[in-house]
Amino acid sequence: PYWNAPVSIVRKDIIPLMRKDPNYLKDSKIRLFAPDGSEVDPLTVDWSTDDAEKYRFRQDPGAGNAMASVKINFPSPDGVYMHDTPQQSLFGKMMRFDSSGCVRVQNVRDLVTWILRDTPGWSRQHFEAAIKSGENIPVQVTNPVPVFFLYISAWSTGPGVVQFRDDIYGLDGANELQITSAL
Repeated sequence: PYWNAPVSIVRKDIIPLMRKDPNYLKDSKIRLFAPDGSEVDPLTVDWSTDDAEKYRFRQDPGAGNAMASVKINFPSPDGVYMHDTPQQSLFGKMMRFDSSGCVRVQNVRDLVTWILRDTPGWSRQHFEAAIKSGENIPVQVTNPVPVFFLYISAWSTGPGVVQFRDDIYGLDGANELQITSAL
């Protein structure tokens, strides 16, 4: 799939990389587009200013693409989606907080095969052939699957056993809780 870099990644990662290596976009198969949709030669951009943020950075499908082989869109007010990753080794890590907001899916091709099970013409073989083609092929799912994410940092695994994890997103409201002791 195409990958359009969000402004946060453009600002934090891509612009600094372009300042160091003017060939970064070309080497990464990322194309630059002006607000009117016309393609822009990255060598004509002044990377020392914030003007570069006004462009759209789109990575072509294929090997090395940040989405790898698959992107799964679902309704999200924040533009979040699920996707494959060229960095499969990340799934072996205990702490996997390497994303810029979207959700990497291990064994994503199995998930997509299940999602497309009722979509005519999208057998596992057809799906794999589409990936191999290197083309960007949007697919309308016949029976959309509801998607829910639950963020929890503490839970019980049995009587008297509580599991705690770091609240990496700061969503537990610890600042609102005040535990006081009577000393």
